[in-house]
Order: sequence, then C-alpha cells, then structure tokens
Amino acid sequence: MAQHMVLNMLAPIFLVVGAPVTLALRALKPARIRGDRGPREWLTAIVHSRYVAVIAHPAVATIIFVASLFALYFTPLFEAAMRNHLGHIAMMVHFLAAGALFFWVLLGVDPAPKKLPYPGRLLLLFVTMPFHAFFGIALMNMSQALALGWYESVDPPWGTTILHDQHTGGAIAWAFGEIPTFIVLIVLAFQWYGDDQRQARRLDRRADRAAKAGGAPEDDELAVYNARLAKLAERDRAGRDGAEAEAGERGKRP
Repeated sequence: MAQHMVLNMLAPIFLVVGAPVTLALRALKPARIRGDRGPREWLTAIVHSRYVAVIAHPAVATIIFVASLFALYFTPLFEAAMRNHLGHIAMMVHFLAAGALFFWVLLGVDPAPKKLPYPGRLLLLFVTMPFHAFFGIALMNMSQALALGWYESVDPPWGTTILHDQHTGGAIAWAFGEIPTFIVLIVLAFQWYGDDQRQARRLDRRADRAAKAGGAPEDDELAVYNARLAKLAERDRAGRDGAEAEAGERGKRP
C-alpha cells in the first residue's frame, strides 16, 4: 500500500510539474532527413494524437484514476497480478501512469488537449481525493482478506495476521491522502498566482499599445472598463457642479 500511494499519488505530482514532455522536446534533436520520424517526431505525434486527447480529458483521467483503484483491488485481478512478476510490475506501472495522467490535468506544465480553469481544478481535486479515503475505509472494515490464497502462501508465520495487515494497509491509504492534497493545493496556488501576474502584464502591454496608437480597441476589456469608470466620474462631477450652482443661486436670493 505504501508503494501504491507513493507511485499513484506522490511521485506523479513532481513528475508533471517538471514538464517532462517539454524537456524531452527541447533535448531531442529533429530527424536529420525531412519527413522522417525520430524520437522527437514520435513524441510530438503521440502528444497530439486523438488517443491522448481522449484519455487526457478531465472526466476520463478522473475515472481512470478512481475506478481502476477499486476495479483492481476488489476483483480477482489483484491476486492474479500478485502471483505473476510481470503482472506485479504492470500494476506498479499502471499506478504511476494513472497518477501522472490525473495530475497532468490538475498541474501539468506541458501542453494539454484541454486545460481546466483553476476553480475547476480545485473542484476536481476536492471531488476526487475523498474516493481514496473511502477506499482505505473499505479495506479497514472488511472481514475477509483480499487475495487470501496468495498471502497464505507467502505470509510468514511469525508476522501479524493477514486481515490485520490488510487493515493496516487501509489505514495507510486513508491517512496518506492528506499529503498529496496539501502539496497540490500549494502548487495550484503558485500556478494560479503566476497565471494572474502574466495576464496582468499582458493587459498592461495591450493598454500601452492602445495608448500609443491613440485609442483603445473595442475588444480591449480593460480599456472599456476604464472608460466606464471615467464616464461615471464625469457624471458625478457634473452632479456636484449642478448642486453647487443651485446652492449658490439660493444664497443670492433675499
């Protein structure tokens, strides 16, 4: 369970924040002959493929991240994977890939087919993470051990009971979910702040260009907003001037 939590919920966070696809595209050289496909061209084709566009959709990535967890542990597939060395390796690779796909949707620096707005990312995080807690609680409350035949063949006689060990694994799954949630919140906060700063600088540059050109384009939201404020301020000044003039007329009357 500790391996599962680290591979599925902790390591992928740092992998996707490190922008591995972008780094690979910068490091790999294009094919020498135009039209040929080397590692860089294959990576670009995969990233822009329809298959990646489907599985990288937030809904699909979330289903893979959550549903595969329950489908693996609570079906005979878990014992079958544990009995085969290659099956066990495939299970570990799946944990890492499913986690990387989900956190790519939340935190990915690399270009993605569909980017969620930051409020949507927060909502997706808070909706998804409780499922791991439910999974841990389910393991802790089970009265029968999973993959009993496998664990009876490898369980040492001097250790704890298989069911007690399973309950411990459930407790680890239940408690571990707070750690990646806290890390994701911190990363999201920094990314959101940085994105707001970039947008503010972009709007400032657009306003500067509009000022140098002698006017603001109609589609410039910042310029339209400033013009609206100026009109309201002019209306307020006109109202104050009218009130002062009326007061002066009253003061001149006997």
